[in-house]
Amino acid sequence: MGKLEETLRLIKEGISNSKEIARRMDISVEEVNGIIKILESMGYIEKVEFGSPACESCPLKKICPGSCIHFKGEIYQLRKSNEYK
Repeated sequence: MGKLEETLRLIKEGISNSKEIARRMDISVEEVNGIIKILESMGYIEKVEFGSPACESCPLKKICPGSCIHFKGEIYQLRKSNEYK
């Protein structure tokens, strides 16, 4: 699994902290932040700023340290050409 897919999987599982993603993937926080920017530009995730309407329904609202990342896209994987037969 590539770094983009692994990062997206962790975010989909609810891990939205760059430091935690970096720790689990054994890469730098800077690399995670770059991956997050790529995923956001592709429409797979969105950054939600603290105090936005989405925060009102969040169960972590009272202890939230700031903005977070939400999975919003669907993951598609291309099949190998021989799988279409």
